[in-house]
Amino acid sequence: MTLIYKITPAAAWDAAVAAGAFAGAPVDVQDGFIHLSTAAQAAETARRHFAGQSGLVLVAIDQDALGPDLVYEPSRGGDLFPHLFGALPVSAARSVVPIAAGPDGAPVLPLPEAAAGDPASAGWAVRPQEGFIEAVGPLWFRPERAGPAFAFVAQARHLNRNGVVHGGALLTFADDAAGRTSSLVVQGRRQATIQLDMHFVAPAREGDRVEARCRVVRRTRSVNFLAATITAGDQLVATAQGIWKVAEAKPA
Repeated sequence: MTLIYKITPAAAWDAAVAAGAFAGAPVDVQDGFIHLSTAAQAAETARRHFAGQSGLVLVAIDQDALGPDLVYEPSRGGDLFPHLFGALPVSAARSVVPIAAGPDGAPVLPLPEAAAGDPASAGWAVRPQEGFIEAVGPLWFRPERAGPAFAFVAQARHLNRNGVVHGGALLTFADDAAGRTSSLVVQGRRQATIQLDMHFVAPAREGDRVEARCRVVRRTRSVNFLAATITAGDQLVATAQGIWKVAEAKPA
């Protein structure tokens, strides 16, 4: 179950319970959809839009109960946010918890720690994989304004004897992410890695969501040159540069 969140005055939620559905706050009605947040986005939403307010509740919602009316769309900073085009049935709520204010007046959200690290709660989707890359997966994918992003959650099996993510796992992940990015540019034509150079900057640790963002820096008819950054949270873990040979397109 993937949880997403709505911050709202307790009185508004009480009225929704009486009616059987939450029709939205005034800003939701104005925009034509109900604004929701993933666990990774909710704290910033609270800080930006609810600072200094009292009597708020955090409603945890099972996104799978919302059906096709729930759509992830680019919003703040290009991140994909859950938007509900329709009323929110109260039956989809899994918990309703009062929100306290911190010393600075900003809301302190009672988010479970595990949810904050759940890729699905931040708009990531599992990407099918097969072959050797399964050793690194499961792999996650998320479209962003600047291009596709890729991720995996570091587990004990990814660690080296020093207790941090093995460089081989990071190299395999970077190769796959950059190759996938290159493949999108050439519309899925087959390709092969000619060269991949990686510079390790800082360790990634068990439990980290390791993310890759790649870009094509140069193209020729048969070769793509790419650069990649690998991060864990706000920490730069590694950078990479590589060259991919693209197969000739087959005649129609």
